[in-house]
Amino acid sequence: MKDKPSTVFYADLTWEEIREAAREGIVILLPVGSTEQHGPHLPLKVDWLCASEVCRRAAELVAGKALVMPTVYYGFQEHTMDFPGTISIRDEHFIDYVYDICKSLVHHGFKKLIIVNGHGSNIPNLDLVMRRVNNYHPDAMCALVSWWDLVFRVGNRKEAMARLRESEFPGGMSHACELETSVLLYLEPSLVRMDKAVKEVPPKTSEFIWGDLMVGAWNSPVHTVDLTSRSTKTGISGDPTVARADKGKAWLETAAENLARFILEWKERPIKPRIDHH
Repeated sequence: MKDKPSTVFYADLTWEEIREAAREGIVILLPVGSTEQHGPHLPLKVDWLCASEVCRRAAELVAGKALVMPTVYYGFQEHTMDFPGTISIRDEHFIDYVYDICKSLVHHGFKKLIIVNGHGSNIPNLDLVMRRVNNYHPDAMCALVSWWDLVFRVGNRKEAMARLRESEFPGGMSHACELETSVLLYLEPSLVRMDKAVKEVPPKTSEFIWGDLMVGAWNSPVHTVDLTSRSTKTGISGDPTVARADKGKAWLETAAENLARFILEWKERPIKPRIDHH
């Protein structure tokens, strides 16, 4: 952008600078998280903090090719409401709210959007948001990614990142786990109460239903979501006792680097004309 302020944040710009950013084809990053319990050892802000940090670091890596939207701090998590602190937005309201953000961006001329998710149960709802944008606004394109999938599932460092893991698979990385605790130890160690971290890995009782963030939050053959209080006493699903800040740093930086690579690819991806065959 001409005479652009040194910022990666959408909300730091003026309306004239936003108009110029849209004209230049800047990619928009929308971090979406949640405010919910993360066991007795982690703060409520884990999910939105991780998504926001990955977006910020990726935008800085691509130097003027992406802008980070204000974070969506609340998500869909009725299943964790048995634990104090959790804020849950009803699915239909959540979908409409995030879609309206995206629709506004398209209205202002932005063509390429990336929703960066930080909470597992947001995924089916954000998938619908992404589909709405792409189906109802054929001159724009929206993509959806959960930040942990940028650590273990893409890039030439995915094997090295997997080798850092010490918790059991599956189940050691699910919620308030080795992954999230390690990242918080890196980002905000003063908020982590490691003396209260305990291992609570729900036993794998089915070949059809299991969970682990290393292979994606929805990657078992059969998907279901139960009330969290039925499967864990502490709100933890995984093993945070093996978390370390150096692992968190490596995992977070890898996610940001891979998101930066995707931003550059997404920015250049052509939007082909729609063809009506009636």
